[in-house]
Amino acid sequence: MKILSWKVCGQLAALAQRQIDAVLDRTPDILALQEVSAGNYADWCERLMGAGYSIVSAVDLTGVPYPEMAPPIRRRYFNLTATKRPIAPLAGLKFEDPAQSAVAFPEKYLVAAVLVDGTSVEIHNADLPPSETLGLIKAHAFQAIRRRVDKSPDRPLVLCGDFMTPRTEDDDGVSTWAVSHAKYNDEWDAAERSILEHPVLRDVYRERHEAGTDFPVSKYTRGTPHRYDHIYASPELRTVGVGYLEDWLADKLSDHAPVEAELALAG
Repeated sequence: MKILSWKVCGQLAALAQRQIDAVLDRTPDILALQEVSAGNYADWCERLMGAGYSIVSAVDLTGVPYPEMAPPIRRRYFNLTATKRPIAPLAGLKFEDPAQSAVAFPEKYLVAAVLVDGTSVEIHNADLPPSETLGLIKAHAFQAIRRRVDKSPDRPLVLCGDFMTPRTEDDDGVSTWAVSHAKYNDEWDAAERSILEHPVLRDVYRERHEAGTDFPVSKYTRGTPHRYDHIYASPELRTVGVGYLEDWLADKLSDHAPVEAELALAG
């Protein structure tokens, strides 16, 4: 199965149509989108459904009010997963602490079961929330994601999307954004690494990366290149191929380049 994960950044009108054209040209079996918005949702649904895809999304969760704060926060974006295979939505993230739950962004995490050759594969579509001014919310999201993926140890699983990390990486490993959050350093570092260095799920790109070569870029932040967008897979899925469509950055289709992987059931 070919899975394409892409943060479309809420683009509208003609640019949204260019994004849809580009995606349909790639003919993914499974499409995981982040930052779909009310303004482009109808376009994506119409074109994808017209091409034979079924869709699940977190659009309904954008209506959940966010706690009052200054400046106010509104739920503008949500995730969408589409496939031509049988698909069913599953439960998303849970936060045992009510205070964490109140300020979480559930619309940025979408889980679905997709039937692949008679086997149910969980697709976890993630878009990590902002961290610059919101304390530990991003770290708490990583912790919740770790709890959620660990609840599904007995079926093939894919975790993909925009993780907004690592800060840097090389052949020896990664660094996290804990350095920018000294007040929470240890907890922040552990939260990011709980996914980046998950003991079971693997980064399918790092699995295939040729030592000594440059890592691809999926996002520039103030001119600094990062590989923020990822596809992780469980051992039940083997990697056939993986790559980043960096030319879509050059074409200004989005601020993020998609990551695309061909995966197959092992055995």
